[in-house]
Amino acid sequence: MKKSALFSLFALCMAFSTQCLALGFPNAPFNKGVNLSDWFNHEDSKYLRYDTYTDNDFADMASMGIDVVRLPLNFKAFMDANNNYSFSSDFLTALDYAVDLALQHNMYVILDQHSFYGSRWFPDNGEEIVTSGLRQLAERYKDKNDKVVYELFNEPGGNCAESGWGEMQRRLIATIRAIDTKHWIIATPYGCGIDNLWDLPEYSDSKLIYTFHFYKPFLFTHQGANWDGIPLQYISTVPFPYNRDTMPAKPNQFEGNAEYEAYYKNYPNEAITTDRMRDKIVTAVNWARLRNAPLFVGEFGTLTSVPNEDRCRWYKAVCDMLAKNGIAYTTWEYRKQSSGIDFGMFPQDKACIFNLSLNCDLAEAMGFKAPDLSSPQSICFYGDYPQSWWTPDYSDSNINFDCSDSPAEGSRCLSWNITGNYSALNMPIWPVADFSAYPAANAKLEFSIKATEDISKINVRFAQYKSSVKYQWRNLVTVGTSTDVPDNYGLRIVADGNWHRVSVPLSFFWIWGTSGTGENWKNQPGSGDEGFAWDCVNALQFAAEGESSLIGKTVWIDDIRITVQ
Repeated sequence: MKKSALFSLFALCMAFSTQCLALGFPNAPFNKGVNLSDWFNHEDSKYLRYDTYTDNDFADMASMGIDVVRLPLNFKAFMDANNNYSFSSDFLTALDYAVDLALQHNMYVILDQHSFYGSRWFPDNGEEIVTSGLRQLAERYKDKNDKVVYELFNEPGGNCAESGWGEMQRRLIATIRAIDTKHWIIATPYGCGIDNLWDLPEYSDSKLIYTFHFYKPFLFTHQGANWDGIPLQYISTVPFPYNRDTMPAKPNQFEGNAEYEAYYKNYPNEAITTDRMRDKIVTAVNWARLRNAPLFVGEFGTLTSVPNEDRCRWYKAVCDMLAKNGIAYTTWEYRKQSSGIDFGMFPQDKACIFNLSLNCDLAEAMGFKAPDLSSPQSICFYGDYPQSWWTPDYSDSNINFDCSDSPAEGSRCLSWNITGNYSALNMPIWPVADFSAYPAANAKLEFSIKATEDISKINVRFAQYKSSVKYQWRNLVTVGTSTDVPDNYGLRIVADGNWHRVSVPLSFFWIWGTSGTGENWKNQPGSGDEGFAWDCVNALQFAAEGESSLIGKTVWIDDIRITVQ
């Protein structure tokens, strides 16, 4: 069909949008999910962490009704330019692990080529890089479960792609189909913009899903954005829907900037109701009807700097519109372990622990089933592996995080060779975790421990980090073979090479010492001191803390968790 004819029919459908929406079009094989943006989307391969997500994470996501995860992959960061742009073995091993986790939890997994966008300029050899990567993925996963999906390009942009994107995409499709005719492929318009769908040529492939991204109205979804010095960092509390009485004044930093002045000026029209947003969705629906093709919104979202009630209203409006019209979606993004603003489903100032700090109101607004967090839930620190919300120090050769030497539970445990007076097994949590409800709920820290030699005593402690306080307190108990160790809750053990279970109430922990030195050191809180901040815990630690008799000895620890009866 000629483009002019398409536009004529589009105009007709716009006039009768209700009828057009009822006509329908094929659905994608998946429904709703999330982007795992912090796993493979790195500028440098050194930041890749194999276990950024674990089996527990996927179990948590599956419990919410998530049936698809999108993995943004920065191809170039993991390629050897001197070897035909071959992927590194570390990348492929980690990607296999990610794909298998998704499939084990009955999820679709989208391998999203995410190499060139924004500041990642599309280079002259960009098509060669993308083609090589897609070819390698197709060879690797052609015989995998049909829930593996290839996405050709995230937000294609730049002069190299603009004029010939439709035909470049045709070549990328052909690259995969020469190897794999089984799996779905996600195709995109230039820039992933809704309106650019109409510029795409027709492709003969029968297993194509078409994607677009949705961040409208931009003034609302990106208010407070603080990167690259953009003026949006100077505006906050923009309401959704638009409310003249609560709309913030236009920032001085918008003056003279035509783009941002337009965002502000047009916001009342864009957000007075959801009709303007719906009109954009209708544009895509009408196109999909004409092409008889499935639609998928690969990215949409608002920053955590947006007030939560307005944020939830926006997500519910968008997700309801998408779901009612048979459009699959993956929100940008599930989480990011950082205290900076992001698009995630966790508060920006709290650790991304699913059964502690997930934004349940937001999850429900997105159409997911949220867990019941009305009372404290049990939390695992270490099972067969460190949990994804704390970052192990794998550079410490004295700690084996994957020890298979007769673990207490499962297939692995921790082994710690104590090499100094102040050696420590550190489990850092950042941003901080809020455990303030746990002591009163009779929660316990539980772990299994074994030793083959006397280990006198080891400090087991929670450390805090709270801004604007002088003393960062540590709350502890001791475990070991010494008679100085309390003879209750399993804390005093026998060095017989057998596992011993410790189960100590958090209320039994006592404050001793701070994380500071000099004038910031203090044994215990005095008059006027706040004491330990359970709402700002930033580490669980097993520490030798000056016990020289521990040097040269090995301790095994397993199944570390906070439990609530």
